[in-house]
Amino acid sequence: MPPHSSHLLQPLDIGCFSPLKAAYGRQIENKMRASTSHISKEDFFPAFFAAFQVAITEKNIQGGFRGAGIMPYSPDAVLSKLDVKLKTPTPPGTSHGLPEPWTSWTPNNPIKANSQTDYIRKRISHHQGSSLTSIIQAVDQFAKGTRGIMHQLALLKSEVSLLRAENNTLSRRHRARKTRLRQGGSMTLAEGQDTQAQNEVNIQIKEEGR
Repeated sequence: MPPHSSHLLQPLDIGCFSPLKAAYGRQIENKMRASTSHISKEDFFPAFFAAFQVAITEKNIQGGFRGAGIMPYSPDAVLSKLDVKLKTPTPPGTSHGLPEPWTSWTPNNPIKANSQTDYIRKRISHHQGSSLTSIIQAVDQFAKGTRGIMHQLALLKSEVSLLRAENNTLSRRHRARKTRLRQGGSMTLAEGQDTQAQNEVNIQIKEEGR
């Protein structure tokens, strides 16, 4: 069997495993809704057996053999799923312009995000019916990085909002004390400490802005 072809040639992969995975997922989801937070061996076997009965059926098994082109014999059932593109053979020593070797990682800055975007684009443009695993992994890592950046941005926005509110409160107090001092009033030790804290906050904001 050619490499990376089991999803096209093995009847179980085509007709049974995907429905089995979905059915088992539904069983576990039902247990979670019933406040089950841990799946033990005693929980696993009944859930898997129920999913097995739903997914491993005569219809799905026959569909797997039919989809693999085994029964009835039909090579076109597999060949039609391949994205074959004719092109000039690449001379030895070249790498199609792809960054090889490549390791799956989660981008956490614009440079890495651009690099991974270029990698995905080149992999798709040179895809010829080979496994999509590397492309899918790259997309998953890219999505993970995007979600992480969005979460960080939301936290930063919340923190900035709190700091601004606190700074406005301290600024109002500071202006009130300065007005009172100009009018001949006095300042307590606590008020002096608050004024110092306000000055430190202002310095911090300037540094962060810079």
